[in-house]
Amino acid sequence: MAVRVRILGQGERLVEHRRGMTVGDVLRELGLLSNEYVVARRGRVVTEDEHVEDGDELILYPVVSGG
Repeated sequence: MAVRVRILGQGERLVEHRRGMTVGDVLRELGLLSNEYVVARRGRVVTEDEHVEDGDELILYPVVSGG
């Protein structure tokens, strides 16, 4: 099965789930940098070293910075 990734303002993507896969693995698979997004799963913020499960949905919130 897959992990569904919703990137706010950029749509949805699917990443094929692999056993032992982490949030960081999902981001790398999509060519994204972890310091550019806040990642949420099931309503809470998660770190890149947390494991994802088959069928999970991750929501990525782009980090906005500036002055």
